[in-house]
Amino acid sequence: WGRSLSWMEGGAWAFCGPGSLVHSLPSSPSSAPTNERTYTAHQPSTSNSPPPDSLELTPLHALGFIVMASSALLVLFFLKIYSFVKIMYAFGCSGALTQVFFFPIYTKLFTSTKYKRYMSQVCINTPLCEIGAVSRIEVLSAMSGYALGLAWLILAFTLRHPENNVFFWVVQDIMGACMCILFLSIIKLNSIRVASILLIVAFLYDIFFVFVTPLIFKGQSVMITVATSGGPPKADPSWCEKYPTDADCQGGDPLPMLLTVPRIADYQQGASLLGLGDIVLPGLLLSFAARFDEAKKLVGFMRTGSATPTNRSPHTCPPD
Repeated sequence: WGRSLSWMEGGAWAFCGPGSLVHSLPSSPSSAPTNERTYTAHQPSTSNSPPPDSLELTPLHALGFIVMASSALLVLFFLKIYSFVKIMYAFGCSGALTQVFFFPIYTKLFTSTKYKRYMSQVCINTPLCEIGAVSRIEVLSAMSGYALGLAWLILAFTLRHPENNVFFWVVQDIMGACMCILFLSIIKLNSIRVASILLIVAFLYDIFFVFVTPLIFKGQSVMITVATSGGPPKADPSWCEKYPTDADCQGGDPLPMLLTVPRIADYQQGASLLGLGDIVLPGLLLSFAARFDEAKKLVGFMRTGSATPTNRSPHTCPPD
């Protein structure tokens, strides 16, 4: 739950940062017309540095995670600005929807139609956030992403228990998945040491804010209180079923940084929940392991001409 708060600022990153829609899209070659953008595959980099639309984590970033996550959690606990979290989450996920969901779909649709050239033409050129030239297909993708995010946000503020609405939780799951994909495509680990530090400090962070903070804040768990938007209802569930508008029946709605699937055919209702932080942090380790495996295959191919990696030490002399 609370781990997801440490990257809520990803909303602004997704829109204006190095991993934004416009920055990560391939730009037009110099031979193309100035009012048209072409969409081709990224060319491999000739340098050893990571691409500009990615960020490699260091041990300092791992320690900074604790500071940022703890600060965000305590601010929400004391100020109770849960509505602000929903707005920021909708804004960030709308940018992720634009890049991960709508842009690939529209590109695929218009590629095989006569409107391909028209949709690839530049219609906006602005220096805002270093966006530069924007094509019609990018504008259409952004309009679709932010319109869906706005619809989700309206339901979040108008429905008493929006998580029971099918449209709401389906869109929330899609937005959460897009945000995880965008995050893992931008943030990368460069060593197993950084992964170990990050997962260990996240483990200690969870233990402290779930089990230790009740000893400090008169029985209130900071993590659970924030995750449930102020804590569960004080009244008895049977009372709240009869009088849902009662003041003691308010609260308990989970913050949106999670994937949720309502329990079907359960008389107690409820839902199965999975926080995005529980996806992203292990995902960083898995993506590092996958890139490491591919690097071993590449090194083996360069040495032996075969993609099968070799276990022989690089300092061992080859047999005569």
